[in-house]
Amino acid sequence: MDKKQRLTVYLIRHGETLWNREGRCQGVTDIPLTDTGRQQAHALAEALAEKPLSLVLTSSLQRGRETATIIAQRHGLSVESRDELQEWNQGDLEGLTGAELLSRHQAYFARWRQDPVYAVPPGGEPLRNLQARAWPVIDSLRERALAGPVAVVSHSMTLSTILCAALGLDLANVHRLKLDIASKSTITFAPLGLVSAWVLTNLNDRHHLVDNLH
Repeated sequence: MDKKQRLTVYLIRHGETLWNREGRCQGVTDIPLTDTGRQQAHALAEALAEKPLSLVLTSSLQRGRETATIIAQRHGLSVESRDELQEWNQGDLEGLTGAELLSRHQAYFARWRQDPVYAVPPGGEPLRNLQARAWPVIDSLRERALAGPVAVVSHSMTLSTILCAALGLDLANVHRLKLDIASKSTITFAPLGLVSAWVLTNLNDRHHLVDNLH
């Protein structure tokens, strides 16, 4: 990629799953989309239909692949699946509701609220490890010969750590980024005077979803 060229990346959270609906910690547990989740994926595809996508990247978890495939089909593209874009491994917390999390892991939850970087889920993955595996997948797109924007389908925490890296934010700010189901955010690598940098141009956009898909 020429250093003077712009690269636009749409960061997309997958559609709804049953565990999303039930408010459970999902992590790396591999769960398909609900019917609503598939409708949300089609709404995302419609919103991106006029964008000249050159590549669709996705988490290898099926909720990501399903969402990405629906988007890619509108552009006659296949999807490129990457394990590095999987969700944060939440270990013993996987499958728990919010109420169960508070009752069984109150001490962890208190640490997480105060310091998400160093509060590692029991049996799970440090947040820095998540960022360290996911962000290079995005940043390396600058080195590829791409003719148009890229759609990246991943997960809430994974995308939040990517945004922190792109914007130079300390990972402790991950709490401040809210990414809803089937939302899309946009980052662009663009010239800024004498240098180029990643900039945020859109965050948590859900205008493509009608009321019954929220």
